[in-house]
Amino acid sequence: GLGDVYKRQFLYRFVTEYLKVEPTESTDLSVYKDADKISGYAKTAVAWATAEGLFEGFPNGTLLPKGTLTRAQLAKLMTILDQNF
Repeated sequence: GLGDVYKRQFLYRFVTEYLKVEPTESTDLSVYKDADKISGYAKTAVAWATAEGLFEGFPNGTLLPKGTLTRAQLAKLMTILDQNF
């Protein structure tokens, strides 16, 4: 899952502004059933994070953009960030 919008937006800003990593790819979010529920200001961040493998959809084809991150999901994100950036 993705966790809430604010955490995704924070991660995107952390990587692009603090780490100075240029986002070079993104994912077409229309393949997810609930893509229309992603806030407009967060779509770029979500598309980029999905392309980078930081976020992945659920088996039922949703992203659950209004959901919350579990401790395990956050640990996975921090591990990926540490390895890739």
